[in-house]
Amino acid sequence: MKAARVALAFGCVLVLAACATQPKPPPQEDPRIGQLQGRVDALQKQVADLQKEAGDKDATIKQLQAKADDLQSQVADLTAQKKADDDQIAAANERIGKIQAELDGAQQDDAAKIAELNTLGAKLAVLQKASDRLLTDIDALRSGSSNTQADYLAEIDSLNKGKAALQDRIDDLTRQDAALQIAAQENEKDLEARVAQLKSLFANEIARGDLDIRRFRDVLIVSVKDSALFPPDSPKLRPETMNLLKRLSEVFKSAPDRIVRIEGNTAVAASSPESLRLYPTSWHLGAARAANVAQYLQEKCGMDPRQLVATSMGEFRPRADNSTEAGKAQNRRVDFVLIARSVYDIDQLKTVVQ
Repeated sequence: MKAARVALAFGCVLVLAACATQPKPPPQEDPRIGQLQGRVDALQKQVADLQKEAGDKDATIKQLQAKADDLQSQVADLTAQKKADDDQIAAANERIGKIQAELDGAQQDDAAKIAELNTLGAKLAVLQKASDRLLTDIDALRSGSSNTQADYLAEIDSLNKGKAALQDRIDDLTRQDAALQIAAQENEKDLEARVAQLKSLFANEIARGDLDIRRFRDVLIVSVKDSALFPPDSPKLRPETMNLLKRLSEVFKSAPDRIVRIEGNTAVAASSPESLRLYPTSWHLGAARAANVAQYLQEKCGMDPRQLVATSMGEFRPRADNSTEAGKAQNRRVDFVLIARSVYDIDQLKTVVQ
Protein backbone atom coordinates (compact mmCIF):
# COMPACT_ATOMS: atom_id res chain seq x y z
CA MET A 1 0.00 0.00 0.00
CA LYS A 2 2.70 2.43 0.91
CA ALA A 3 4.62 1.54 -2.18
CA ALA A 4 1.60 2.16 -4.29
CA ARG A 5 1.15 5.57 -2.84
CA VAL A 6 4.76 6.45 -3.55
CA ALA A 7 4.46 5.24 -7.06
CA LEU A 8 1.34 7.28 -7.53
CA ALA A 9 2.95 10.37 -6.15
CA PHE A 10 5.93 9.94 -8.39
CA GLY A 11 3.71 9.55 -11.38
CA CYS A 12 1.94 12.72 -10.56
CA VAL A 13 5.22 14.58 -10.27
CA LEU A 14 6.24 13.39 -13.64
CA VAL A 15 3.01 14.51 -15.15
CA LEU A 16 3.31 17.92 -13.60
CA ALA A 17 6.81 18.28 -14.83
CA ALA A 18 5.76 17.36 -18.27
CA CYS A 19 2.99 19.89 -18.18
CA ALA A 20 5.26 22.68 -16.98
CA THR A 21 7.82 22.20 -19.62
CA GLN A 22 5.41 21.80 -22.60
CA PRO A 23 4.37 25.25 -24.21
CA LYS A 24 0.61 26.10 -24.48
CA PRO A 25 -0.80 26.50 -28.00
CA PRO A 26 -1.94 30.07 -28.91
CA PRO A 27 -5.76 30.60 -28.56
CA GLN A 28 -7.78 30.84 -31.75
CA GLU A 29 -9.76 34.24 -32.32
CA ASP A 30 -13.58 34.01 -32.60
CA PRO A 31 -14.65 35.22 -36.09
CA ARG A 32 -17.77 36.83 -34.63
CA ILE A 33 -15.56 39.30 -32.82
CA GLY A 34 -14.30 40.66 -36.12
CA GLN A 35 -17.81 40.94 -37.47
CA LEU A 36 -18.90 42.80 -34.39
CA GLN A 37 -15.89 45.07 -34.59
CA GLY A 38 -16.78 45.87 -38.22
CA ARG A 39 -20.29 46.71 -37.26
CA VAL A 40 -19.03 48.88 -34.41
CA ASP A 41 -16.72 50.70 -36.78
CA ALA A 42 -19.57 51.20 -39.28
CA LEU A 43 -21.85 52.51 -36.54
CA GLN A 44 -19.12 54.83 -35.29
CA LYS A 45 -18.71 56.14 -38.83
CA GLN A 46 -22.49 56.65 -39.12
CA VAL A 47 -22.51 58.43 -35.77
CA ALA A 48 -19.68 60.66 -36.97
CA ASP A 49 -21.57 61.36 -40.20
CA LEU A 50 -24.77 62.07 -38.28
CA GLN A 51 -22.90 64.36 -35.89
CA LYS A 52 -21.44 66.20 -38.85
CA GLU A 53 -24.87 66.41 -40.52
CA ALA A 54 -26.42 67.55 -37.23
CA GLY A 55 -23.79 70.22 -36.97
CA ASP A 56 -24.60 71.37 -40.50
CA LYS A 57 -28.34 71.40 -39.66
CA ASP A 58 -27.71 73.35 -36.48
CA ALA A 59 -25.87 75.92 -38.51
CA THR A 60 -28.74 76.02 -41.01
CA ILE A 61 -31.29 76.29 -38.19
CA LYS A 62 -29.33 79.14 -36.67
CA GLN A 63 -29.26 80.87 -40.06
CA LEU A 64 -33.00 80.29 -40.52
CA GLN A 65 -33.67 81.46 -36.95
CA ALA A 66 -31.66 84.59 -37.62
CA LYS A 67 -33.66 85.19 -40.80
CA ALA A 68 -36.91 84.52 -38.91
CA ASP A 69 -35.91 86.97 -36.20
CA ASP A 70 -35.08 89.51 -38.86
CA LEU A 71 -38.43 88.95 -40.58
CA GLN A 72 -40.21 89.19 -37.22
CA SER A 73 -38.49 92.47 -36.56
CA GLN A 74 -39.48 93.69 -40.01
CA VAL A 75 -43.11 92.59 -39.37
CA ALA A 76 -43.09 94.43 -36.02
CA ASP A 77 -41.72 97.52 -37.76
CA LEU A 78 -44.36 97.26 -40.48
CA THR A 79 -47.12 96.73 -37.87
CA ALA A 80 -45.97 99.77 -35.95
CA GLN A 81 -45.82 101.72 -39.20
CA LYS A 82 -49.34 100.54 -40.15
CA LYS A 83 -50.69 101.54 -36.73
CA ALA A 84 -49.04 104.91 -37.09
CA ASP A 85 -50.55 105.22 -40.59
CA ASP A 86 -53.99 104.16 -39.28
CA ASP A 87 -53.74 106.71 -36.49
CA GLN A 88 -52.80 109.35 -38.99
CA ILE A 89 -55.70 108.34 -41.25
CA ALA A 90 -58.14 108.39 -38.29
CA ALA A 91 -56.83 111.78 -37.21
CA ALA A 92 -57.12 113.02 -40.78
CA ASN A 93 -60.72 111.72 -41.05
CA GLU A 94 -61.58 113.37 -37.74
CA ARG A 95 -60.09 116.60 -38.93
CA ILE A 96 -61.99 116.30 -42.21
CA GLY A 97 -65.23 115.77 -40.24
CA LYS A 98 -64.56 118.84 -38.12
CA ILE A 99 -63.75 120.88 -41.20
CA GLN A 100 -66.95 119.63 -42.90
CA ALA A 101 -68.98 120.52 -39.81
CA GLU A 102 -67.38 123.95 -39.74
CA LEU A 103 -68.13 124.30 -43.45
CA ASP A 104 -71.78 123.29 -42.94
CA GLY A 105 -72.09 125.70 -40.04
CA ALA A 106 -70.54 128.44 -42.11
CA GLN A 107 -72.96 127.71 -44.96
CA GLN A 108 -75.91 127.80 -42.57
CA ASP A 109 -74.64 131.04 -41.09
CA ASP A 110 -74.25 132.41 -44.59
CA ALA A 111 -77.82 131.36 -45.48
CA ALA A 112 -79.14 132.92 -42.27
CA LYS A 113 -77.18 136.07 -42.92
CA ILE A 114 -78.44 136.19 -46.50
CA ALA A 115 -82.05 135.79 -45.29
CA GLU A 116 -81.44 138.45 -42.65
CA LEU A 117 -79.93 140.72 -45.27
CA ASN A 118 -82.96 140.17 -47.51
CA THR A 119 -85.30 140.97 -44.61
CA LEU A 120 -83.29 144.02 -43.71
CA GLY A 121 -83.29 145.02 -47.38
CA ALA A 122 -87.08 144.79 -47.50
CA LYS A 123 -87.39 146.79 -44.27
CA LEU A 124 -84.92 149.29 -45.64
CA ALA A 125 -87.00 149.65 -48.79
CA VAL A 126 -90.12 150.26 -46.70
CA LEU A 127 -88.27 152.76 -44.51
CA GLN A 128 -86.88 154.43 -47.62
CA LYS A 129 -90.40 154.86 -49.00
CA ALA A 130 -91.58 156.21 -45.67
CA SER A 131 -88.55 158.52 -45.57
CA ASP A 132 -89.34 159.74 -49.08
CA ARG A 133 -92.92 160.45 -48.07
CA LEU A 134 -91.76 162.27 -44.96
CA LEU A 135 -89.32 164.33 -47.00
CA THR A 136 -92.11 165.19 -49.39
CA ASP A 137 -94.36 166.17 -46.49
CA ILE A 138 -91.57 168.22 -44.92
CA ASP A 139 -91.00 169.99 -48.20
CA ALA A 140 -94.70 170.70 -48.43
CA LEU A 141 -94.74 172.07 -44.88
CA ARG A 142 -91.66 174.18 -45.52
CA SER A 143 -93.32 175.58 -48.58
CA GLY A 144 -95.89 177.13 -46.22
CA SER A 145 -98.91 175.43 -47.75
CA SER A 146 -101.80 176.15 -45.35
CA ASN A 147 -103.95 173.50 -47.04
CA THR A 148 -101.39 170.78 -46.24
CA GLN A 149 -101.10 171.90 -42.62
CA ALA A 150 -104.88 172.01 -42.31
CA ASP A 151 -105.12 168.48 -43.73
CA TYR A 152 -102.62 167.21 -41.17
CA LEU A 153 -104.42 168.93 -38.32
CA ALA A 154 -107.76 167.50 -39.48
CA GLU A 155 -106.26 164.00 -39.73
CA ILE A 156 -104.76 164.31 -36.24
CA ASP A 157 -108.08 165.48 -34.85
CA SER A 158 -109.88 162.59 -36.55
CA LEU A 159 -107.36 160.11 -35.15
CA ASN A 160 -107.79 161.54 -31.67
CA LYS A 161 -111.57 161.23 -31.94
CA GLY A 162 -111.21 157.63 -33.17
CA LYS A 163 -108.88 156.90 -30.28
CA ALA A 164 -111.36 158.34 -27.82
CA ALA A 165 -114.19 156.33 -29.38
CA LEU A 166 -112.13 153.16 -29.17
CA GLN A 167 -111.28 153.87 -25.55
CA ASP A 168 -114.97 154.39 -24.81
CA ARG A 169 -115.74 151.07 -26.52
CA ILE A 170 -113.00 149.35 -24.52
CA ASP A 171 -114.37 150.81 -21.30
CA ASP A 172 -117.89 149.72 -22.26
CA LEU A 173 -116.71 146.18 -23.07
CA THR A 174 -114.80 146.07 -19.81
CA ARG A 175 -117.95 147.04 -17.93
CA GLN A 176 -119.95 144.44 -19.87
CA ASP A 177 -117.34 141.78 -19.11
CA ALA A 178 -117.43 142.62 -15.43
CA ALA A 179 -121.23 142.50 -15.50
CA LEU A 180 -121.16 139.17 -17.33
CA GLN A 181 -118.73 137.74 -14.78
CA ILE A 182 -120.98 138.88 -11.96
CA ALA A 183 -124.00 137.46 -13.78
CA ALA A 184 -122.16 134.19 -14.38
CA GLN A 185 -121.31 133.92 -10.69
CA GLU A 186 -124.89 134.69 -9.75
CA ASN A 187 -126.14 132.22 -12.37
CA GLU A 188 -123.81 129.56 -10.95
CA LYS A 189 -125.17 130.12 -7.46
CA ASP A 190 -128.73 130.15 -8.79
CA LEU A 191 -128.25 126.85 -10.62
CA GLU A 192 -126.70 125.22 -7.57
CA ALA A 193 -129.66 126.43 -5.50
CA ARG A 194 -132.12 125.14 -8.14
CA VAL A 195 -130.44 121.72 -8.23
CA ALA A 196 -130.49 121.49 -4.44
CA GLN A 197 -134.13 122.58 -4.37
CA LEU A 198 -135.17 120.05 -7.02
CA LYS A 199 -133.28 117.21 -5.35
CA SER A 200 -134.98 118.03 -2.06
CA LEU A 201 -138.49 118.40 -3.54
CA PHE A 202 -138.32 115.26 -5.68
CA ALA A 203 -136.22 112.97 -3.52
CA ASN A 204 -138.85 110.20 -3.70
CA GLU A 205 -139.21 110.42 -7.47
CA ILE A 206 -135.41 110.40 -7.88
CA ALA A 207 -135.16 107.36 -5.61
CA ARG A 208 -137.81 105.52 -7.68
CA GLY A 209 -136.04 106.38 -10.93
CA ASP A 210 -138.97 108.45 -12.22
CA LEU A 211 -136.98 111.68 -12.30
CA ASP A 212 -133.36 112.70 -12.65
CA ILE A 213 -131.53 116.02 -12.79
CA ARG A 214 -128.61 116.85 -15.05
CA ARG A 215 -126.65 120.00 -15.63
CA PHE A 216 -124.48 121.09 -18.55
CA ARG A 217 -122.67 124.39 -17.92
CA ASP A 218 -125.50 126.92 -17.36
CA VAL A 219 -128.28 124.62 -18.66
CA LEU A 220 -130.37 122.61 -16.20
CA ILE A 221 -132.26 119.51 -17.42
CA VAL A 222 -135.02 117.76 -15.44
CA SER A 223 -135.95 114.42 -17.06
CA VAL A 224 -139.25 112.72 -16.10
CA LYS A 225 -139.96 109.13 -17.10
CA ASP A 226 -142.93 108.90 -19.49
CA SER A 227 -144.71 106.32 -17.34
CA ALA A 228 -144.79 108.87 -14.50
CA LEU A 229 -146.81 111.22 -16.74
CA PHE A 230 -148.64 109.24 -19.47
CA PRO A 231 -150.22 105.87 -20.19
CA PRO A 232 -148.45 103.79 -22.87
CA ASP A 233 -148.68 105.21 -26.42
CA SER A 234 -150.80 108.13 -25.17
CA PRO A 235 -150.25 111.88 -24.73
CA LYS A 236 -152.99 112.20 -22.08
CA LEU A 237 -151.68 113.13 -18.65
CA ARG A 238 -152.34 110.72 -15.78
CA PRO A 239 -154.43 112.32 -13.01
CA GLU A 240 -151.87 111.22 -10.41
CA THR A 241 -149.15 113.24 -12.18
CA MET A 242 -150.81 116.59 -11.55
CA ASN A 243 -149.09 117.03 -8.19
CA LEU A 244 -145.65 116.39 -9.74
CA LEU A 245 -146.22 119.00 -12.47
CA LYS A 246 -147.52 121.54 -9.95
CA ARG A 247 -144.39 121.16 -7.83
CA LEU A 248 -142.23 121.51 -10.93
CA SER A 249 -144.13 124.64 -11.94
CA GLU A 250 -143.36 126.28 -8.60
CA VAL A 251 -139.65 125.79 -9.24
CA PHE A 252 -139.97 127.10 -12.80
CA LYS A 253 -142.02 130.15 -11.77
CA SER A 254 -139.33 131.05 -9.23
CA ALA A 255 -136.91 131.41 -12.16
CA PRO A 256 -138.68 133.89 -14.50
CA ASP A 257 -135.36 134.73 -16.17
CA ARG A 258 -135.25 131.21 -17.64
CA ILE A 259 -137.12 129.66 -20.54
CA VAL A 260 -138.54 126.17 -19.89
CA ARG A 261 -138.12 124.08 -23.03
CA ILE A 262 -140.38 120.99 -22.82
CA GLU A 263 -139.04 118.21 -25.05
CA GLY A 264 -141.02 115.04 -25.80
CA ASN A 265 -138.77 112.00 -26.33
CA THR A 266 -139.95 108.56 -27.45
CA ALA A 267 -138.30 105.22 -28.16
CA VAL A 268 -139.90 103.82 -31.34
CA ALA A 269 -143.05 104.41 -33.35
CA ALA A 270 -146.32 103.75 -31.55
CA SER A 271 -147.58 100.23 -32.10
CA SER A 272 -151.35 100.27 -31.37
CA PRO A 273 -153.66 100.93 -34.35
CA GLU A 274 -155.41 103.77 -32.52
CA SER A 275 -152.09 105.48 -31.73
CA LEU A 276 -150.86 104.97 -35.27
CA ARG A 277 -154.01 106.60 -36.61
CA LEU A 278 -153.62 109.65 -34.38
CA TYR A 279 -149.81 109.78 -34.21
CA PRO A 280 -148.30 108.22 -37.35
CA THR A 281 -144.73 108.74 -36.11
CA SER A 282 -142.98 108.78 -32.75
CA TRP A 283 -142.19 112.43 -33.43
CA HIS A 284 -145.93 113.24 -33.49
CA LEU A 285 -146.48 111.44 -30.19
CA GLY A 286 -143.55 113.30 -28.57
CA ALA A 287 -144.91 116.65 -29.82
CA ALA A 288 -148.42 115.92 -28.46
CA ARG A 289 -146.99 114.99 -25.06
CA ALA A 290 -144.84 118.15 -24.87
CA ALA A 291 -147.79 120.32 -25.93
CA ASN A 292 -150.12 118.79 -23.32
CA VAL A 293 -147.54 119.34 -20.57
CA ALA A 294 -147.02 122.96 -21.63
CA GLN A 295 -150.78 123.53 -21.74
CA TYR A 296 -151.22 122.08 -18.26
CA LEU A 297 -148.39 124.20 -16.81
CA GLN A 298 -149.95 127.31 -18.34
CA GLU A 299 -153.65 126.70 -17.63
CA LYS A 300 -153.57 124.72 -14.39
CA CYS A 301 -150.33 125.88 -12.79
CA GLY A 302 -150.43 129.56 -13.80
CA MET A 303 -147.09 129.70 -15.65
CA ASP A 304 -146.38 132.55 -18.08
CA PRO A 305 -146.82 131.10 -21.59
CA ARG A 306 -143.90 133.23 -22.75
CA GLN A 307 -141.69 131.15 -20.47
CA LEU A 308 -142.77 127.85 -22.08
CA VAL A 309 -141.57 126.20 -25.29
CA ALA A 310 -142.88 122.81 -26.46
CA THR A 311 -141.03 120.65 -28.96
CA SER A 312 -140.48 117.02 -29.92
CA MET A 313 -137.28 115.05 -30.36
CA GLY A 314 -139.12 111.84 -31.20
CA GLU A 315 -136.84 108.81 -31.09
CA PHE A 316 -133.86 110.72 -32.49
CA ARG A 317 -132.06 111.76 -29.29
CA PRO A 318 -131.88 108.54 -27.27
CA ARG A 319 -130.04 108.26 -23.96
CA ALA A 320 -129.70 104.47 -24.24
CA ASP A 321 -129.84 101.62 -26.77
CA ASN A 322 -133.27 101.41 -28.44
CA SER A 323 -132.78 97.72 -29.18
CA THR A 324 -133.38 96.70 -25.54
CA GLU A 325 -136.43 97.18 -23.34
CA ALA A 326 -134.30 98.76 -20.59
CA GLY A 327 -132.86 101.23 -23.12
CA LYS A 328 -136.34 102.08 -24.50
CA ALA A 329 -137.57 102.76 -20.96
CA GLN A 330 -134.78 105.35 -20.52
CA ASN A 331 -135.48 106.95 -23.89
CA ARG A 332 -139.23 107.44 -23.26
CA ARG A 333 -139.15 110.66 -21.24
CA VAL A 334 -140.03 114.36 -21.08
CA ASP A 335 -137.10 116.73 -20.63
CA PHE A 336 -137.61 120.13 -18.98
CA VAL A 337 -134.64 122.19 -20.15
CA LEU A 338 -134.06 125.47 -18.29
CA ILE A 339 -132.19 127.97 -20.46
CA ALA A 340 -131.35 131.59 -19.69
CA ARG A 341 -133.90 133.85 -21.35
CA SER A 342 -131.09 136.13 -22.56
CA VAL A 343 -129.73 133.25 -24.62
CA TYR A 344 -133.02 131.82 -25.90
CA ASP A 345 -135.22 134.87 -26.43
CA ILE A 346 -135.07 136.06 -30.05
CA ASP A 347 -135.56 139.70 -29.05
CA GLN A 348 -132.68 139.45 -26.61
CA LEU A 349 -130.49 137.86 -29.29
CA LYS A 350 -131.34 140.69 -31.65
CA THR A 351 -130.31 143.20 -29.03
CA VAL A 352 -127.05 141.41 -28.47
CA VAL A 353 -126.31 141.28 -32.19
CA GLN A 354 -126.90 145.00 -32.56
